[in-house]
Amino acid sequence: MKKKVTIVYLVWLSFFTFFINSAYGKEIVVPLKDIAFQNPMLRSIEAEYTVKIPIPSRYLVKNLFLHLEVEKSRALVKERSSIALFFNNKLVLQKPFDPLLDIMIIETNLPTVNLEPFNDLKISAIHHYCLNCCEFEGSPELWSKLDLENSYIKITYDEKPILEDTLLIRDYVLDQKLFNPINVGIITENKEDSYLSLAARLAGYIGSYLRYRRAKIDYLNKIPEDKDVFIIGSKSFVKQILNLQDERRIPDIAVYPNPFDITKAVVVITGNSYDQILKSLNSFMSVKENVYTGKDYNILNIKQADLSIYNTAMFIPLGKKVYLSELGYDDFKFKGIYPPPAVVEFRIPQGLYIQKNKKIKFHFAYNYGAGAREDSVINIYLNDKYITSLKMEKKYGTVMEEKDIDIPAYLLQQGLNKLKIEYAMMAPGGGFCISPNIEALRGTFFTSKSYIEIPKMPYWFEMPYLEYFVDSGFPYSMQADLSDTVFLINEKNDTIISSLLTLSSYLGSRSLSPYVNLRVYSYINEDVKSKHIIYVGRSIPLELQSKSPIKITENIDLSVPIFKSIFNGSFLKKLKKDKSNIANLNYLNALTNQVFFIMFQSPYDSQKVVTVLYSPNLNGIEKASYMLYIPKFAGQVKGDIAIWDFYVNQFFSDNIGEKFYIGNLPFFEKLIFELGFSPMKLALAAVILTIILSLVVKKILDYREKRRLDGEI
Repeated sequence: MKKKVTIVYLVWLSFFTFFINSAYGKEIVVPLKDIAFQNPMLRSIEAEYTVKIPIPSRYLVKNLFLHLEVEKSRALVKERSSIALFFNNKLVLQKPFDPLLDIMIIETNLPTVNLEPFNDLKISAIHHYCLNCCEFEGSPELWSKLDLENSYIKITYDEKPILEDTLLIRDYVLDQKLFNPINVGIITENKEDSYLSLAARLAGYIGSYLRYRRAKIDYLNKIPEDKDVFIIGSKSFVKQILNLQDERRIPDIAVYPNPFDITKAVVVITGNSYDQILKSLNSFMSVKENVYTGKDYNILNIKQADLSIYNTAMFIPLGKKVYLSELGYDDFKFKGIYPPPAVVEFRIPQGLYIQKNKKIKFHFAYNYGAGAREDSVINIYLNDKYITSLKMEKKYGTVMEEKDIDIPAYLLQQGLNKLKIEYAMMAPGGGFCISPNIEALRGTFFTSKSYIEIPKMPYWFEMPYLEYFVDSGFPYSMQADLSDTVFLINEKNDTIISSLLTLSSYLGSRSLSPYVNLRVYSYINEDVKSKHIIYVGRSIPLELQSKSPIKITENIDLSVPIFKSIFNGSFLKKLKKDKSNIANLNYLNALTNQVFFIMFQSPYDSQKVVTVLYSPNLNGIEKASYMLYIPKFAGQVKGDIAIWDFYVNQFFSDNIGEKFYIGNLPFFEKLIFELGFSPMKLALAAVILTIILSLVVKKILDYREKRRLDGEI
């Protein structure tokens, strides 16, 4: 009787849950800072800012709720100052600024009819500081600021059912419009190194395709009920795990609805042999997404891309014209007195040896409208360093102007660089008692005509720096396909593998390239010794630690500064210290709450680097691999060792190991470099040069003396 009651209760609970979900749907809260890139300051009498709101293809949106926080000047008057919201060019709300509030909160529902893949939320502000008086249109009191950190969109939605169509792999499963965080599972036929290599390549591709989305990749043994999953294995394995009939044909690449939830997808990448599975995976990663439009695919042949060192989507090529439209930027449009500046981001390899005498060529194509005052200018900056100003000299504007601007190469910085174009326009006749014609103040920065050309420079860089790894996966991303990199683990625990896959996905999001040649090993062999190594695990092989700045064993050297910072207070009292300043760890005071990021020179090859993600706590390793996606967290991983105490969420980082150099410099530049950074070598070179000059002078004097004695002079 009790069993029957339990079954009835479960059935009722399932029905009730289904009814609730059908009536109200799922909810996701998206901070506006995740889909916009700055907290914009709206200045002058009239200003506006547009936020692009993506809607994932698998969403059936029921409701869109906006919570917007706006900081404002106290000088604004309620009667004439207001803010208006437009959604896809339709007015949604108008509200006056309240002079008694420093922060105004706006909450409203946005229309859900005829939603587009990317929707424009335009925020338009009107600023005035008096009712019946003359105003200066550029007054510093005329401002409001959008707080995107605390503003958000709440989406109530249902998910569409998955159909057997490969188009849905990119449109639904790997939709670039999805919101953070994205959780995907991967299942492989077994845990052999070869299959784990395929899983790591797929995880890297997922990260590179989703670009700046945060992706957590779980290694699974069975189909999950709550997430999309990729299956890599033979066709017999796919039939078994999906419980398909024997007579049913299994294609090489296909999509099936999840048997537990038809709104989730099962993506199959398979073949009759390992080589065919590898071919299917490489095809999946290499073929453009618009090719997948059918129910399934069988792969006959695939041509591998010819990738060379530093040839990635992340780093711009050197010695070539790179049009800014090729970096994904549309034309920038400017309007008004204080329009937001245009910011173009590009990356150079951290390993670039920046030669101070070189020049960057920036070809700038732009225009501006009639009506700008003669002292209006366009300011150009690189990495917030002022470069030059272009004067708007033509009274009636210009249709197109193109100028070549030389920028000193020493203004470049390793990794990310920002080129900023700032239109500083003023209307003629403006000022007190005269209303300016703001509509006339317009301009465009043409990215399809503008390009940047960075001269070729040698690759020569100092290591180890974990911030390079965090910023762009460097130096592992030197080879776009990671053919010069291996992942190393010493246990095949599901959590360790999940951490490895999430880490691979993170690196993919940094380099933006598919890892078609990455390998995973569970032991050290000759291939491992010849490559850059990324190690993930709960214990580090002693052989690998020989060049590490610290040794992580049962004994901790308390003379190392970073340990002094971490092991203090009550914890230190539990340690058994001897006279040599070595602390013996036991089970009770083991490093259970710490995660170590360590980077050092490979003990097998002086031109290779080892990066270690280590913790005795599995939960810590898994957290740390995903937390790299969080800028606040990743920004603290620097130096050659960073330690995260995830229990109290504290970070410690330091440089305690020896530096080394990777790359090649031309002979004379390397000689100058060596002399400049080594006082001993400089002194020795000075002595040698003095001796040589002395010998030369002596030789000349002896020759002259001989000629004098012979009567020639």
